[in-house]
Amino acid sequence: MKCLGGVLLLLAAPMVTAESVERHLESHEHGKASMNVVLQGEILEVEIKTPAANILGFEHEPATDQQRQALAVAAAHLEKAEDLMLFSEGADCRLASAEVKSALLSRFEHESKHDHESEHEHESEHEHESEHEHESEHEHESDEEGHRSHSDFELSYQFRCQKPEVLSGFSLELFQTYPLMKQLNVQSISPTGQRYQELDVDNKWVNL
Repeated sequence: MKCLGGVLLLLAAPMVTAESVERHLESHEHGKASMNVVLQGEILEVEIKTPAANILGFEHEPATDQQRQALAVAAAHLEKAEDLMLFSEGADCRLASAEVKSALLSRFEHESKHDHESEHEHESEHEHESEHEHESEHEHESDEEGHRSHSDFELSYQFRCQKPEVLSGFSLELFQTYPLMKQLNVQSISPTGQRYQELDVDNKWVNL
């Protein structure tokens, strides 16, 4: 899926507005997120970037079963864009593709695969103890490093709308599910022009 950020910034006018929006999109501030929206013909593309803390309540690698489950549940929920965006009546927009990316997910999937492979290995008890001690030290270091770093979720969705001419916008249903997300900065381009909006729990409608 193509990156919409470049398209939006190229079309932004005046230049001061583009620079201001770019700072919004690149900043990592808990409670805030950014969204790019482009409607071209029947294709509607949406990209959202948010600190992982807005979704999970933490940004480090999951350290407990509860945190690992929270990460898996969030990833599955964020793929269901039909539940996250409610479109204006009559536009008939259907999800064509969805992608959820995060460094936390990549590490989680890698660790899960490693743990699964380890179950089939046959080593001596002494080797297991030595390996466990080494892994514990590594996990402790990784956890400390994770606490110092920032992690984001990058969400990309593409919809096909049968009647884009009646698509006036959509409601973003993120704030109720993820109450740690307080504000979302939106830049959109559609046949009616370019817009910049700030959404929150009391104002969640994206105008197109």
